[in-house]
Amino acid sequence: MQLNKYSFDSIDDIQLFILEKLFSKGEIVTTRELKTLELCNINFCLEFPRNRNTYNPKRKWNYPLAIGEFAWHLSGSNNLDFIAYYARQWKKYSNDGEFISQSCYGHKIFKKTNSVESQWDRLIKLLKYDRYSRRAVLNLYESDQNIDYFAKDIACVNTVQFLIRNNKLDIIVNMRSNDIIWGLPYDIYLFTMLQERLSLELGVELGKYYHNVGSIHIYERHFSLGKDMLNEKMFSRAEELVMDDIDSLPVFLNYEKIIRTSNISLEDIQSLLISQYWKSLLTQLWNYKNTKLKSQNTE
Repeated sequence: MQLNKYSFDSIDDIQLFILEKLFSKGEIVTTRELKTLELCNINFCLEFPRNRNTYNPKRKWNYPLAIGEFAWHLSGSNNLDFIAYYARQWKKYSNDGEFISQSCYGHKIFKKTNSVESQWDRLIKLLKYDRYSRRAVLNLYESDQNIDYFAKDIACVNTVQFLIRNNKLDIIVNMRSNDIIWGLPYDIYLFTMLQERLSLELGVELGKYYHNVGSIHIYERHFSLGKDMLNEKMFSRAEELVMDDIDSLPVFLNYEKIIRTSNISLEDIQSLLISQYWKSLLTQLWNYKNTKLKSQNTE
C-alpha cells in the first residue's frame, strides 16, 4: 500500500507547488549568513519519473548542465574541472581546487576500491538475489562531515533506496537539505535517470519517484525568480524519450569527454552506432559546447 499526501505528474508541477507553499507558509531562516524561506519535513511523489525536465520558461533550466552532471556522476568522477565545465559555481565547493569531496554522488556509488565492488554492483546483485529486498540502499552522507562548520561541501543526499514492487522499480531519495532553484530540479533529474537505468538492468518497469527532505528552501537572491515562475503556470512540455540501449553507456561517456575536451563534428555524433536516445543527449552537449565557444569568441 502506498499513501501519498502529495503526488505530481511532472517536475514543473512539483516546483510550482513547493514555491507556492514556500511563499505562503515558509519561515525566514538565516544560516551561514544567507537568508532563506524554508519548509521542513516535506515529502512528495513524482508519478512519472520521465517527466524530469523543467519547461517553465521563467526558470531557464539548463538541460545540458543536467546531462553533464549525470555524465559526471555516472562516470564515477570526483574531478572538479569536469563538473565545473558545466557549472562554474562548483568551484566554490572544492577544498583543494581539484576535487569535490562530498557531493560527488557518482564517485560514491560507482567507485571500486581494492577490488571491492561498487555500491551499485552490490545493489544489483542484492536485488537479483532477493527481488523484494528492503536493503537496497545507497549511502551518500558521511556523518563525520556534519560537525565541520567550515566545510565547503556537505552532501545534501543522505540515502537512496530502491524497491521492486508489482514488477516496478520505485526509488526513495532522502535529503537533509534541498534548494528549490539550484538543487531540486537537478537532483530529481539525476536520480530518476539512475532509477531508469537500474530498471533496465533489472528488467523491470519504471515505478515512482519518492522525495523526502528535511529542509526545502529558496534563497533570498531567488525570491523574484520564484515568483516569476509561479506567474508562468501555462506552458507546453515536450514528450520525454524512453531510455534504452544501456550497453551504450560507455560510448555515451566516452563521447561526452570528447565533446568536452576536444573537437568533434555533429555529423560524427549522428553517425554513432547507438540509439537515438543517447545521440539526443550528446547533441545537447555538442550544442552547449558550441554555444560556449561562440560566446567566448564575442567577448
